[in-house]
Amino acid sequence: MSIRRTEIQKLKAGQYIMNEGEPCQIKSTERSKSGKHGHAKVRIVCVGIFDNNKRSLTFPSGSMVDVPEIVKGNAQINFIEDNLINIMNLETYESIDIEWPKDEELVRKLKEIQADPNKMSASQIEFWQLAGKTLINRVFQN
Repeated sequence: MSIRRTEIQKLKAGQYIMNEGEPCQIKSTERSKSGKHGHAKVRIVCVGIFDNNKRSLTFPSGSMVDVPEIVKGNAQINFIEDNLINIMNLETYESIDIEWPKDEELVRKLKEIQADPNKMSASQIEFWQLAGKTLINRVFQN
């Protein structure tokens, strides 16, 4: 699990932040000006990548926060079961078990591949590893 620290004011919508051990994608950022005796604040609205929960966070503008490092790779599908998908990383040949994705379009494509074993050998996925977890980001066929 690779995490780095960065200043909160450098983050923008579309980037990622760690909150309570969960990697989240930032949907919006809002900066407020400092008051007479206070410091400027940064308000972030983000959505958890794995749990899909919406979060609203507020930080002083000079704060340092954790940002997950994303390792992207391509993999071949070994087999698909009802509760997990087994893939093989095409660079390291490591075998990884992944839970089914939440995205309906990805689920539809994976069910098509599961129904036709001939498609499985011609299919690959793009996966992301972040915060010690792995998720399927894209399914494509050669």
